[in-house]
Amino acid sequence: MTNPLPDEAQADAKEVDQFPIRLKQAVGDKSIRGFARDCGFSDTVLRQYFTGQSEPTRPALLAIARTANVSVEWLATGQPLAGAKGSSKASVENYVYKDPLAFGTAWLQKEFPNAFENLLLTQVVDESMEPTLCLGDLVLVDTNNRDVGTVSHGIYLLKLNDRLLIKRLQYVADNTLRVLSDHPAYEAFSIQPSEISSGLSLMGKVVWFGRKLY
Repeated sequence: MTNPLPDEAQADAKEVDQFPIRLKQAVGDKSIRGFARDCGFSDTVLRQYFTGQSEPTRPALLAIARTANVSVEWLATGQPLAGAKGSSKASVENYVYKDPLAFGTAWLQKEFPNAFENLLLTQVVDESMEPTLCLGDLVLVDTNNRDVGTVSHGIYLLKLNDRLLIKRLQYVADNTLRVLSDHPAYEAFSIQPSEISSGLSLMGKVVWFGRKLY
């Protein structure tokens, strides 16, 4: 027979069980899709957290707390941050966590003042952009920069039909974009965003990359 939990432990367990309620409070009036995008994961994942179908990993919990500007302690346990005078709202943290890295808030604000709140961390999944970007590199994407009509030249995270790609885009005449790879084995192609059948949507512009040294 299992021993019943002490009153204190039962209270703690109850607070943890109420995580979906706190999550809804943290999201507030924001759209689920937009909030999830700002956190760096899909709205499907966020909906699973809402319903209690799954629980967030530590990096996901940190991302949610950062996006909602609440303390991780309150979000995870329902307890206010120590010294926060009973408020669930935390002061700006010294670090912004983007799994598996922690970026200094001051550095991000200095380097990306117009994109600080809308940076997405993702990973390069092929070698098509070598030698500029290599397989496994981490990149920060400015998700503010999603207007196809403003593209002149740069490296972007884009969705083409059902595939996510990191490619170099270049505007050419007649409202046409050239989709370029830095690796010579990959052929360039052209696309006209104005065509409904183009299947192109921008996720953002790549503004930083990091690489593991072996």
